[in-house]
Amino acid sequence: MNKRGRKFIAFIPLFLSLVLAFGFFQHSSALVQCRAGESQESCKARLLKELKEKEEEVKELQQGIQQENAKQNALYQEIRRINAKIRETSLAISRKERLISRLRSEISSKEEKIRELNEKLKREKESLARILRRKYELGDTTILEFLLSSKSLSDFYHDVSLFSYIQKSLSSSFKEIDALKREIFEEKQELEEKKEEHANEKYQLALEKGKVEVEKRDRDVALRVSQSKEATLAQLKKKREEEIQKIRAMLIQFNGNGVSRKISFGEAYDYAKFAYRKTGVDPAFLIAIMQQETNLGGNVGGCYVTNLETGDGVGKDSGLSYEKVMGKGSLPYFKYLTEKLGRDWRKTPVSCPIDVGHRGSARKYYVGRGYGGAMGYTQFIPSTWKRVEGRVREILGAPYGVADPWNPQHAIMATALYIRDLGAHGKLSKTTYSSYVRAACRYYGVCGFYNNSVMNKALKIQKLIDTLERD
Repeated sequence: MNKRGRKFIAFIPLFLSLVLAFGFFQHSSALVQCRAGESQESCKARLLKELKEKEEEVKELQQGIQQENAKQNALYQEIRRINAKIRETSLAISRKERLISRLRSEISSKEEKIRELNEKLKREKESLARILRRKYELGDTTILEFLLSSKSLSDFYHDVSLFSYIQKSLSSSFKEIDALKREIFEEKQELEEKKEEHANEKYQLALEKGKVEVEKRDRDVALRVSQSKEATLAQLKKKREEEIQKIRAMLIQFNGNGVSRKISFGEAYDYAKFAYRKTGVDPAFLIAIMQQETNLGGNVGGCYVTNLETGDGVGKDSGLSYEKVMGKGSLPYFKYLTEKLGRDWRKTPVSCPIDVGHRGSARKYYVGRGYGGAMGYTQFIPSTWKRVEGRVREILGAPYGVADPWNPQHAIMATALYIRDLGAHGKLSKTTYSSYVRAACRYYGVCGFYNNSVMNKALKIQKLIDTLERD
């Protein structure tokens, strides 16, 4: 791939991000609220339509994310294969380099031997030259010169004979040295040819490695493009999910019980199973708590708080006044929580006080009556929710910055964390039964009908779960 092509591919993530981001801001520019002059029914219908569209878009985005994941997995496999090829080629090149280095060493050794033979040949030639000069000097000596010399006749003939012998010996040595030189030179030539052959093979391997490295760079670019696209899709999916949460929060205003819906048993079971994996608290027990408290969200409270100083309120349907619906210690956090979630605290239903003293009415406060003020699917007092909220947010995330007791998954996770804090965890069995009974008592505040009802529900729910899992 040429440089221009690679630059174009590298530009794709930025272009895609800008296109998607522009689409997001265009799509989310409309505020999640009723329009001026729009009736509640029209507003509700429009929001429901938008909710459905956004949920469909989230599904499409999730499919896109999964496709990019599959593409990345394929690219990872290709890159692993290419990396293995690069390592294999690099090892082959290293082997060739070591072999070429060894051949160079052997060639140098041969060259050194040739130099030594040349030096030896030079010395012997010099010796022969001296012998020949001496021989010729003897050959030119006259009888008179010989008679005048101190040497005897036998010495004279002995020197001539010796010189002739040495001459012949040196000539023979010359031939041997020349033959050895030719032999070493031929060996050197053979080594040079091998070295050149391996050098060519190394060059071909280097070319192959270069091609594979280019292929790897292309795959790396494709992987970065896919990762960038996935990140953009994930970001957009997160934004759409936040919008969905806001729409659902808005739709609460149009639902008589103050929550968007009563959830199904299957949905509750899915949330409870996930909470079990995170906390170890039995799913059947968690569903039993939600069923006992709100019938899986069918009734999350019959009162509204109307006064943040006294905690007084009114019946949601009756409009009758109630003293101290919520305790003063919970009021500041209740206001903070509802505002963070985009709710009107005055129109957010909570539980009404109960006439535990059998005085005929719970509307007037009396010692021992206690408060209502429990929130959401599993009926947490605000001050208790505050103790577990951060951990719920850490596990599940929170688009509004706080965990939401009117979100069924958040509520079940919070219940699981709180029950574990109360000392109960593990599958419901003979060994854990008493710990779950104690936890149920403390969850409600006193022991009695509540914990008995919860435990009976948990056993029935477990039988249902066993049947579902078996099927």
